[in-house]
Amino acid sequence: MTGAVLYCIIAAVSSVLAIKICGRKDPAASFKDKILMAGIFFTLWIPASLRIYTGNDYRTYISHFHDAYCGNFVVTEPGFNQIVKAIYTLFDGEYFMILFSLFSAVTVIFFLKGLYEQSEDFGMSFMLFMMFGLYFQTYNTVRYYMALSVVFFAMRYVIKKQFGKFLIAVLFAALFHKTALITLVLYPACRLKWGKVHYILLGILGISGLIFGNHYMELFIRLYPSYLNDPEHLVSDGISLVNIARSAATLAAAFILLKKSDEEDDAYGFYFRMNAASLVLYACFSFVPSLSRIGYYLNISQVLLIPAILHRPRRKFFEGKERTLRMAVTACAILYFMFFLYKAQGNTVKILPYSTWLSYPLTELRAFKG
Repeated sequence: MTGAVLYCIIAAVSSVLAIKICGRKDPAASFKDKILMAGIFFTLWIPASLRIYTGNDYRTYISHFHDAYCGNFVVTEPGFNQIVKAIYTLFDGEYFMILFSLFSAVTVIFFLKGLYEQSEDFGMSFMLFMMFGLYFQTYNTVRYYMALSVVFFAMRYVIKKQFGKFLIAVLFAALFHKTALITLVLYPACRLKWGKVHYILLGILGISGLIFGNHYMELFIRLYPSYLNDPEHLVSDGISLVNIARSAATLAAAFILLKKSDEEDDAYGFYFRMNAASLVLYACFSFVPSLSRIGYYLNISQVLLIPAILHRPRRKFFEGKERTLRMAVTACAILYFMFFLYKAQGNTVKILPYSTWLSYPLTELRAFKG
């Protein structure tokens, strides 16, 4: 079985289970939902736990594990380092697959919990989560995606204005990837009610990025001087047409389909503003190194915003066409997933081919293989 086929099966099975989940709209079905959620969890967690050398930085992380365990200098965050030391000490060996399994479990749990608690349509949101490749990208940069999952779960605290809980969640996430701290600025800003003036200011900010990119880069280097030690990290990923298109299409759908695209609803307005900020970020600040480490904190909300758009009063022409609209969204998402799999062997993704440690001898799984 090829890795691409396996990924399609994972996406299909988990999405079918997700469709059957009633979600918060039917508390009486909570027991059934728990069983289905458990099924989804194991469908996602098992292949993530069994993988070996699958992901563009898998071997790099083995080196990070080793350095953290031995007390060597390592660039990773303290929470990550302490977990590594605890697990390796507990099992009396460098069983790196246990660490990958643990981080995968925590990441999947927070993403599922966040989707279940925040989505107006869990089945649709989960399908988008899978089709956008978000789950499969957790095979890479495990620290970052664990932090992203925690912050995604904590978005509800921003909506409810429970900023103390949000702060605690973000600080916890930052113990594993410090980029989570940027959400302490981005999320409260997107939680505010925006008027025309705010959108104009956002546009001006975007234009300034196009004109004064060099000055922004100088500021970036002052904030992160460690990047000067590794010039490769200063090379941007270039313009991400895919992320620009996703953000633009989502915002366009809101304007075209809905009677109102304003922000009367707290959750909807929050997600909408996050996508507006995401569009400006990707379109005007492409020179920023590793831009998606910031951008994903914003456009992750698309898996919540798109179902929210489909559940709001629509313009007269689109009334009574929910089934057609859902089918159109699903078809576009599947096409996106096919494109994602096509790119999955590239150096920036590298989640194909898929291989498992079940075929490796135990001695190799506990030995340092940096």
